[in-house]
Amino acid sequence: MKNSLKLKFICLFLALLFINFIIVGISLFNLFEVKQDTNKLVSNNYDSIQTSNKMIQIIDEESQDIISYINTKNPVFIRNFYDTNNSFHENYLSELNNITEEGESSAIKQINTDYSAFLDSLTNIIAIRDSKGKEAALSQYTEQIQPLYEGLTKSLRKIIDINDTAIVNKKDSMKNSISFSINTTIGLSIFLILVGLAFSIRYINKFLSPLYSLHDDIIKTKEGDFTHRAEILSDDEIGILAQEFNNMSEKISQFQHSTFGKLLDEKNRSLAILKSISDPIIVLDTNYRIVLLNDESEDYFKISQAQAVGRHVLETLTYGELFDFISNVMDNSLEKDSKIMSFKNNSTVFKINLSLIKDNANKTNGIVVYFQNITEIKKIEKLKHDLISSLSHEIKTPLTSIMMGASLLEDSELMESNTNFNKIVSAISEDSQKLLNLINNFLRYGQLESDQKLLSMSFCSVEDIINRSVDEYYSLLENKNIELRVGIQDNLPEIYVDEEKIGWVLNNLLSNAIKYTRNFGTVLIGAYENFDHISIFVKDNGIGITNEYQTRIFEKFFRANSESEGTGLGLALSKQIVELHGGSIYCESQYGLGSIFTFELPNKGD
Repeated sequence: MKNSLKLKFICLFLALLFINFIIVGISLFNLFEVKQDTNKLVSNNYDSIQTSNKMIQIIDEESQDIISYINTKNPVFIRNFYDTNNSFHENYLSELNNITEEGESSAIKQINTDYSAFLDSLTNIIAIRDSKGKEAALSQYTEQIQPLYEGLTKSLRKIIDINDTAIVNKKDSMKNSISFSINTTIGLSIFLILVGLAFSIRYINKFLSPLYSLHDDIIKTKEGDFTHRAEILSDDEIGILAQEFNNMSEKISQFQHSTFGKLLDEKNRSLAILKSISDPIIVLDTNYRIVLLNDESEDYFKISQAQAVGRHVLETLTYGELFDFISNVMDNSLEKDSKIMSFKNNSTVFKINLSLIKDNANKTNGIVVYFQNITEIKKIEKLKHDLISSLSHEIKTPLTSIMMGASLLEDSELMESNTNFNKIVSAISEDSQKLLNLINNFLRYGQLESDQKLLSMSFCSVEDIINRSVDEYYSLLENKNIELRVGIQDNLPEIYVDEEKIGWVLNNLLSNAIKYTRNFGTVLIGAYENFDHISIFVKDNGIGITNEYQTRIFEKFFRANSESEGTGLGLALSKQIVELHGGSIYCESQYGLGSIFTFELPNKGD
């Protein structure tokens, strides 16, 4: 399009860009000139000062090396002296080639003379130290080298002072140049900015005036005047938009009538989908009145849609727990939420799924209540739990007899006289105890998995829980000569937990730490407040866990080391207990260095 709005704005942009290029170009030119003047004025002086300071530092180091050699007779200091000698000559040559100020030449000649004498004196000092000893060498240093050192330092300080004075004297010569550059840049920049601003305002108003007119036309149409037509003021995109707006205004009445029919079709289609779902569904408005429900809701709750629609949900469904759940989601504007609830004397179990209904403006218009029937799933879970419990108890009965028999054999006289018999009985006892622990873990895991309401919650002291766990393992710690350290933050608030089950978690972590820590190792157990959580940790310097296994150690029946003892249920059970408390558990480990297991529990002590 020849006169497109895009082309107009591109031209305006290029004009402003050209003005900016002029400002930037002038600024860079002035900056370059100032930089050149500055480099010419102070570069040589600054180099002389730097070089002199380096030579002073080198002389100080060489003098110190001579004194250190006299005191210790260590040849390392002589080598250090000659190593720095090359650096001194490099800096000396640099200064010799950079003489720019009056007085520098005589000072550099004096430095050359004194430093040559300084080097010659070193050989004499070494000979005196070898032949006459330390005291004679120190005396020779004071009489011969010390004056040379002071003379060198004085000459170098003189060069620094000469160049410092030169830099100060040259400041004034730069001020006029810098001032002229600044004033030129500021003046020209202000002028060009004002020109660009005036240019922009004039042409932007010209470009956008048709858009303002079209905006007024849209406001009139929005108020219901569909007979109004927009005036076409340009032949660019805004003119085309005005023409299309006029075409739209002519057809909008027709669209009003046809859209209503389409919306009605969409509503009927949605109702058909809702009716076809095999689980109960109820739709409520923001005042908790029933808007619609499907056939399954009518059949299960024994209500009819004609009687229920428009009535409060509590008038139709007298379930207080259900209403509390719905109102909580509505009050807190939760997009989605779910909860498992039982109905009709626990004969039916539903997973209640709630979803808010929102419009394009994100305003809540109602809520959908979907009753997902999980009764059969719960029955299967109960059968699984009953089977595990039955099998576990059936196994525990003969296992108890085996353990009692092994205990009696351990107390008999045969144990003292027959070594092989002793080993066999001990193996029976140990394996029976492992099997009993496995069965107990199965029962605990299944119990928590089937019924998550088994927690006996109360406010408990973190320190008491840790101390009780530690007391149970003192003998095992002593057998392996493991040092146990306890680090608990002062004034920790009480936590709202099931004390027994948190004790299981801590016992399991402490047992694992002791098991995988070598003799004479260290185990640290402690707790601290971490914002809104209480963190409890067990740290050891045992064998550690490789990275590939750290993400799997909380899975059921998983063991990082297939040769190690254990059932693979302890950490899985610990994770489930911690998560039932609303907390989390994680591991940090480095193979060969040890592990840290930490679980965090909500801080509800306040």
